[in-house]
Amino acid sequence: MSDDPTGLGPAMIKESLQELMSTAFGAWTPKDGCTDAEVTTAVDRLGISLPDALHDYYAAAGRHPQLMGMSSQQHTFWVSGPEDLNVEDGHLVFSGYHRGTAQLSVRPDDFGWPDPRVRGRREPGGTWYSESRRLSSFLINVAGMQAVESLPHQATCRIRERQLGIIESVLGYLGSRDMQKGGHWLSFIDPSMRIVASYSYLTETLRVAAVDPTALETLHERSGWPLEPA
Repeated sequence: MSDDPTGLGPAMIKESLQELMSTAFGAWTPKDGCTDAEVTTAVDRLGISLPDALHDYYAAAGRHPQLMGMSSQQHTFWVSGPEDLNVEDGHLVFSGYHRGTAQLSVRPDDFGWPDPRVRGRREPGGTWYSESRRLSSFLINVAGMQAVESLPHQATCRIRERQLGIIESVLGYLGSRDMQKGGHWLSFIDPSMRIVASYSYLTETLRVAAVDPTALETLHERSGWPLEPA
């Protein structure tokens, strides 16, 4: 029996993250990521292996302030660097929300390892709940959201979930739609226009951001979407 509950296999997200960073920030360099030695030190300290997706995230963005949520922008998430990872109540805590005390984790005994379910709790010591079916999907959408929040020119519009096809006809998925299954968001990208976007299933809102304001104007003309400044 397969130990992958989705049947999709562990998604390798490093290349997609590098494309996102090149689009949003101009380039990706090895200095944006952690070294193998830094990750190995964390593994030795914790006594457990890291999920493939988290290893990929560190390799691509583990030293990037925006994608780690450690810059001056108002980021939704923080992501722990390898040196700050810790195990609490049998869970590897790797992230959380900047607003409040919520924590996000994976369980080393999860049968979906090496691409396990993400679990959350509202505060340390609280009850864990299921946040996302796959860590790879969660992380790629965290990265997309962090990038959107980092860019200077932003706009939003309401698009019903049943109308997602109108986004797909204009913007490409970050990675692929399959890579993003199992979470609350979707991430989109247009490298040629240096646009990134994040869609929330919960609010049915698309948030679009660009390096150049004229890119948002062009997107509005191409799509006809009722974009409002964010």
